[in-house]
Amino acid sequence: MSQSKDFPDSFYRVTTKGLCVRDGRVLLAHDYSGRSATDPGSEWELPGGGLDFGEDFAEGLKREVKEEMGLEVAWIDEKPTYLWTTKHEAGRGMEWYWVCTAIFRFDVVDLNFTPTKECREIKFFSKEDLQANIDSLASQIKPLAKFFNPQDFK
Repeated sequence: MSQSKDFPDSFYRVTTKGLCVRDGRVLLAHDYSGRSATDPGSEWELPGGGLDFGEDFAEGLKREVKEEMGLEVAWIDEKPTYLWTTKHEAGRGMEWYWVCTAIFRFDVVDLNFTPTKECREIKFFSKEDLQANIDSLASQIKPLAKFFNPQDFK
């Protein structure tokens, strides 16, 4: 494994993501991260984002869902449903870095979505939709297309 010139070997960017499952489908946000709507770099992502220094998973998820989607979180599981690491290429001014993604089951009060600069659309995806759209999923959540099993959420 190669070493990063930017961080010590033990560093991971920690993100908290929300897994809202309804009728066997998972809620994704179309993440533009300030890009234009026609930018092919836009991608589908689970709600959530990177933790601020000292922030816990629930606080971070609530903050990110509110900032990105204008939605209020109704509840969050105490333990993550999924946890994995991915290597993120060329971001944040770095050649690459590792991301540790903790994915918590959650739900929102309602789906009265407010488009923001970062998120202009939300949509529920089936397992088949995730697999068919793997190239448009954010690198952090590509493993979801493999691991998500709607039968686990009945």
